[in-house]
Amino acid sequence: MLGLDLGTTFSTAALVVNGKFHYAVDERGEACIPSVVHFPRSGPPIVGTEADRLRVIDPENTVWAIKRVIGRGLDTPQVRRLQAGAVFKLVGRGTDEVMVRTRSGDHSASEVASILLRDMRERAQHRFGRTISKAVVTVPVLAPTAVRTNMVKLGRMAGLEVLRVISEPVAGALARGIAGAGDTGEPRLIFDFGGGTLDIAVVQHVEDRVKVLAASGDDSLGGDDFDTAFARFIASHVWGHHQFDVTKDVILSDTIHRTCEKVKRALSASPSARYFIPEALGVRGRKWDIELVVTREMMSSVWEELISRAVQVTRETLDASGVDPARLSVVSLIGGTTFVPQVREAVARAFGRPLDVEADPQTAVARGASFLGAFPLLVR
Repeated sequence: MLGLDLGTTFSTAALVVNGKFHYAVDERGEACIPSVVHFPRSGPPIVGTEADRLRVIDPENTVWAIKRVIGRGLDTPQVRRLQAGAVFKLVGRGTDEVMVRTRSGDHSASEVASILLRDMRERAQHRFGRTISKAVVTVPVLAPTAVRTNMVKLGRMAGLEVLRVISEPVAGALARGIAGAGDTGEPRLIFDFGGGTLDIAVVQHVEDRVKVLAASGDDSLGGDDFDTAFARFIASHVWGHHQFDVTKDVILSDTIHRTCEKVKRALSASPSARYFIPEALGVRGRKWDIELVVTREMMSSVWEELISRAVQVTRETLDASGVDPARLSVVSLIGGTTFVPQVREAVARAFGRPLDVEADPQTAVARGASFLGAFPLLVR
């Protein structure tokens, strides 16, 4: 059974085969596939890395971060925030699910998401040489009933029977061995910080089951918001040097946002990184580059408020569980935003417990979903 993590930034599909985890990889051999769909002038939609490349030249017909608005009406905070940062157009009426307007027509958020799921199913079938028709799908912990219902519907649109919809941090707990031989039986805190949402759960292995003691999160806080804050910093830098408002150019704004995401990743591996967009600005009769050296220290103040929000939500969830922080066996970090050193440092300071960190936290949720598909009675 396929475990599917439909992510805001990247999506992953995993399968347990002969007791081992395997992934449906893309043409690069990568398990994390960009959650991007491009609608070309002719032919079927393009998904993943190639769609992400086309976003640069045709952003009006390239859709990203659709997960944030599945099941949401046009006049909701999630839709307004996505529209504020996107070049593609969101349309709708009342409480009906929002639609994306492209050259090939209007497509509902669920339809776009189903294209992503279908692509992952087809990649998995190609990878494993078998027909795949059943799946466990994950959702943010705060996903309302309408979103959970929509996940079953869009799974059906993708040719999949969704047998279970599970919260992302619970799937992450399974991937991090909560029910394994090394588990102490003490509660653990799952800190799942992805591209679009923060999901927190306090879980414990009790009598051969994983029990959720408390769960909460922030469905408007994720790595994309770090990129947006970074992009505002770059816009301010450009204005200070050239008196040029980059926000008036939608394509340049999108390029700045994408470059912020790449440099953010670079800063996870190095204390400084070069931010560079060649000939980005037409000012005073010549072309100017956007170029500066960005350091972790510079980003500290840019991201401080976002990280403080994440820590506060985590504290509140832990309080709701009734578990004293000293009882936590570990704090498990999953989701791509936990690569950011400033995030890890803040969590370690706030809770004073050992951090359970893996080499690739982005794939944990898909692994946990596939594990639950293999052992369906494990979570209650």
